[in-house]
Amino acid sequence: MNPSITKKEAILDAALTLFAEHGFAHVSVAMIAEQSDVTKSLIFHHFGNKEQLWDEVKQHYFNQYAQTQEILFEQEKNPLTLIEKSMRNYFNFIKQNPLVARFFSYAHLDNDAGCGDLDRPLFQQGEFLIKSAQEQGLIRPGINPSVLIMTFINGINQYFVARCRFEQWDAAIYRDDDTFMNHFIALLMKGIKP
Repeated sequence: MNPSITKKEAILDAALTLFAEHGFAHVSVAMIAEQSDVTKSLIFHHFGNKEQLWDEVKQHYFNQYAQTQEILFEQEKNPLTLIEKSMRNYFNFIKQNPLVARFFSYAHLDNDAGCGDLDRPLFQQGEFLIKSAQEQGLIRPGINPSVLIMTFINGINQYFVARCRFEQWDAAIYRDDDTFMNHFIALLMKGIKP
């Protein structure tokens, strides 16, 4: 275990790794204890049970992303620039934390409705931004804000989660992340402008 992180952080990291590899149902507290080099009783002390640990992993890693997105909402006033920066922000977060995309994929497969509770405040801000941009004539009025947000989140998640599939189609898109993001953003932005 890395001496610079706490045992609680080690548990969260181990849980993320195991949940992202196996999903909730196929991970035991014993597996997490072994991976994080702690006792099961310490896990129960910090988190209560496996379900609460799952929720804490979700909250912990979502909050890391949400903090950076909140800063963008506060700082960037141009709606189209904010959308572009938001896509890059999310991409960079997932690039630095690729297991998070896999973890949330399992959460979605398990119909974990708590994910919607986590991102509702960010979604509402994004929806407001998109509707405001539509009213200003910057984004086509017929675009559903939910679909736009879903498209950018899912496109970026799939870039990382389904690499083994998409790399077979075009290995070049994985040679340079910036080129991929530039193409992705250009496609999305051209599609939403009037």
